[in-house]
Amino acid sequence: MRIVDCHVHLTGPTDAAEALQQMDALGVQRIMLISETERVSLQKTRENLLAAKKVFDGAPDRISGLAWVNPVIPGMAALAEEALTEMGFTGLKIIPDHWYAYEERLEPFWERMHALKACILFHTGILYGYDDGSRFCRPLWLEKLLHYPNIRFAMAHISWPWCEEALAVMGRMRAAAGYDKARWQSYIDTTRGTPPHIRKAALANAIEFCGPERIMFGTDGCLPGRLAGQKWHIETDLAIFDELGLTAAQQERLMAGTADELFPPKG
Repeated sequence: MRIVDCHVHLTGPTDAAEALQQMDALGVQRIMLISETERVSLQKTRENLLAAKKVFDGAPDRISGLAWVNPVIPGMAALAEEALTEMGFTGLKIIPDHWYAYEERLEPFWERMHALKACILFHTGILYGYDDGSRFCRPLWLEKLLHYPNIRFAMAHISWPWCEEALAVMGRMRAAAGYDKARWQSYIDTTRGTPPHIRKAALANAIEFCGPERIMFGTDGCLPGRLAGQKWHIETDLAIFDELGLTAAQQERLMAGTADELFPPKG
């Protein structure tokens, strides 16, 4: 089965050869590599993007880049555009860092991303970091993006503990698109998050409500180093999918096809 991990963080110096060695050992065909976080500096964000670019340029068919950006940093819209149009990133990663997506000051950024038809992976749900930042990461606030229908976005971690709220947002965006699958903007990233006692129910509810075409597998792994945990994530989720009676085609869509659709290779 083809495996694509939509959620891997770059946390220090590495190269494509090291990443591919670990991916091959685990049977992972492709990853979305997220550049290192930066909360305040435009220049440091650029440096982080260029560091990630060096990695995915070494294997563009198997490693794709997500540019971690903070939209409230002055000048970030232009840098995000450069990342998508010149640096080779396939999408953006955004954590609402003490701002709400519906704020008026964010509208110029969303307008620019709308013009670019950007694809964005949002952190949603509880946030283990960024001070007391979880309240800004509720999926409901992303309803604002229905005003920017060219933006496609995924809600990471099934938005735990707001899993049902994430499904409500999925339904809202589906209705806003007139139930046209080609125009439906939103997706769900299954990266944990969800603790073992609700994992099966959270996945089952998401699959039932959205369909596997809107759900994609991720691990929150890190490079360099910590990709070995992918094995456990893959095995436990596939076991749940078997218990839920998903077909092989449905499982492969969840484990690879959806991420390939939202974040296609640029190479």
